[in-house]
Amino acid sequence: MSATIETALGTEQGRAIGPSGEFPARIEDRETGRVPFALAIFVSAFLLFQVQLLLGKEVLPLFGGASAVWTVCVFVFQLLFLAGYGYSHGLATRLPLRKQVILHGSLLGVSAIFIAVQAYIRSAPIGSTANWQPQPGADPAWAITEFLMSAIGLPFFLLSATSPLMQHWFAQAGPRRLPYRLYALSNAGSLLGLLSYPSLVEPHVALGAQRWAWASGYGLFLVCYYFSARNVLRSAAPTALKQNAIPDSRSRGTPVDWPLRLQWVGLAACASVLLLATTNLVCEDIAVSPFLLVLQLSLYLLSFIVCFESDRWYRREIFYPAFVVAVAFVIVISLPSAMYSFLVQLAAYSLVLFAGCMVCHGEAARTRPRCESLTAFYLSIAIGGTLGGVAVSLLAPRIFSNYWEYPLGVWGCIAMIWSVSVRERSSWWYKGRASLALLLLAGTALLAPAVLTPLWKDVVRLPRPIGLYAAAVLIGAAIFLYALERRAPQTASAPMLVRNAARVVLALLTAGLLIPQKAALYHVIASSRNFYGVLSVIDVDDNYLALRYGSTVHGFQYRDPQRARLATGYYGPASGANIIIRNWPQHPMRVGLVGMGVGTLAALAHSGDVFRFYEINPDVYKLSTGQQPSFTYLRDSPGRIEVALGDARLTLEGEASRGDFQKFDVLVLDAFSSDAIPMHLLTREAFQVYAKHLGGPASVIAVHISNQTLDLRPVLAGISRDFGFHALRVEPLLPTGPFSQSDWILLSHDPAALSGAEILAHSEAFPAKTRPISWTDDYCDLLRVMRWRD
Repeated sequence: MSATIETALGTEQGRAIGPSGEFPARIEDRETGRVPFALAIFVSAFLLFQVQLLLGKEVLPLFGGASAVWTVCVFVFQLLFLAGYGYSHGLATRLPLRKQVILHGSLLGVSAIFIAVQAYIRSAPIGSTANWQPQPGADPAWAITEFLMSAIGLPFFLLSATSPLMQHWFAQAGPRRLPYRLYALSNAGSLLGLLSYPSLVEPHVALGAQRWAWASGYGLFLVCYYFSARNVLRSAAPTALKQNAIPDSRSRGTPVDWPLRLQWVGLAACASVLLLATTNLVCEDIAVSPFLLVLQLSLYLLSFIVCFESDRWYRREIFYPAFVVAVAFVIVISLPSAMYSFLVQLAAYSLVLFAGCMVCHGEAARTRPRCESLTAFYLSIAIGGTLGGVAVSLLAPRIFSNYWEYPLGVWGCIAMIWSVSVRERSSWWYKGRASLALLLLAGTALLAPAVLTPLWKDVVRLPRPIGLYAAAVLIGAAIFLYALERRAPQTASAPMLVRNAARVVLALLTAGLLIPQKAALYHVIASSRNFYGVLSVIDVDDNYLALRYGSTVHGFQYRDPQRARLATGYYGPASGANIIIRNWPQHPMRVGLVGMGVGTLAALAHSGDVFRFYEINPDVYKLSTGQQPSFTYLRDSPGRIEVALGDARLTLEGEASRGDFQKFDVLVLDAFSSDAIPMHLLTREAFQVYAKHLGGPASVIAVHISNQTLDLRPVLAGISRDFGFHALRVEPLLPTGPFSQSDWILLSHDPAALSGAEILAHSEAFPAKTRPISWTDDYCDLLRVMRWRD
């Protein structure tokens, strides 16, 4: 790492003459001065991104593990970054260097005291160990903001200001210094902080120990800051401590005006929207886990590192077409008729994210300013990132009925490509030749059949290979024409042909991005979107109503009154939950249900039975209540229905702490959001809570584990082993009629509770050959349960 730091601190040869005619001393003249200086930047960036994952992991279970929790966390951290960058810009432009160093050092001292006091009061230096819980009915976004601000607000704010401030000091100590490689070093520290968390920290260090380790790292940062700040003050001549140092006429950079600043803001905003929207889509169908969060954020940071480490890495002729091809790939796998594995989808979305961020950050790096405007540049980047966070975290759930932020993020990147190309006279928009136009048309020929088929059914009648044949001909012609153009460098450009071909490609990409949004509206009679996701009520052939949660159907009900009380979907007569409840030997019985869906299992209640639902999403509950509910299972049930709104685990923990044990005969766990699982409901600590609410040894826990991307059997095998449960797996049946294929694990301490004839007829021994794994609140190994094949 020392070699990397020294490389990052490399400067041009020679000394700059100060205002007094003297040569100011240079920081790199002292070996003891440069390493602490770079280490402070590196360690601060490492700590910033470690603590994001640490606190994100802590706050996720408090709000049901929804993907929106992470996007709000990122937004709050972006706000703190913006505040830190604004603070550093204010110091750099208004105070002499010495006062900047002293003021920032004083605030760091205050933050150290804050951490020490928090450790004394809460027995932990950061985060919350005082059983902090959101208030019922509170806006989750504001509750998360309150939690994070109280947990880490001041230290995070000061750490975020460190990198731009110290880069500014580095540049001021010698006008010929180019500090942007330190920006790459900072992002490298961030990337290492991200990658090390799920691979090294999370699996091996308990959450409480992680907090103390982070505080120790903060202490190391303070030491590095002290030595680097001392050397800055000692090494710089008094005349160099002022802000009026002579600018270096040879510094690379662009004069800063407001159009350029707005461009930086726009580029950063597009990259931020793309990051957060991609994360939402990826987590919607699996789980909110550090592994997936790190993957997306790492690609985002990697683009910063590549673009700012050296000018040679970002090439428009590579990343412009790479972005367009990646978007086309996402369109193909997102079409309504497409059936691709999660890994293919993850790869496609990740390619778009990386290529889009390379375009946005590469264009920002190309126009980076002279060193005296460095903090203004970073402030503009921070403003753009925060605006992207506002758009995805706060505005999108309130103004869009579906995940429109993703296509908007893609269109934003395309718009930036278009804007830059139109503004620069040397770009492909003006200098493109006919061979480029033919390549664009070849891509159109490949993509058009897939995109147009859902819109224009007659396309299906065309021979399937026609697009391939047309593309092959166009590519061959483009290669031949390109060879001719190379032999005759003075060949005239064909801007009109290129522009029209680009417009055709843009129209096709736009149609492809719109199709999934349009398909999501088919037969929708009601929809809502809130913090927890997108809900749609679908009318299917005037026969039944279905509830779609994200991309997954979570139950349906016949419209015919004679069949309206039939248990359908995942809860049909052959499902594990249905069998165990329907064959319970005595009534009245108490049933707990974690996750409501459309309330299907309420149809199995007898008079006097109590069915208590735990549901975190208030919009789900609204669909089954009121004067004219969309689903009537709750209203028509002969049993007594109770509903507890809020995260099920937190609610059950609160009931247990009050001595209000529910004594359930059967507890049903089925709290999926779309196809994602809230992992905190399947940990060892969660089952300790569930066990407190069981009525006795004969009580049964029925766990729904149907999932396209995760095989949860090893997790339940671990639970069975750790708690001494007798377990059976109810064999999943092929879907027939109104019933869906479902996979259930039944757990009980009493083997007799699972010995009924119907249960045995539909079940198999569990865990059998399944190798158990344990999930805890400290660590859930998602990789070991992923379905790597279809």
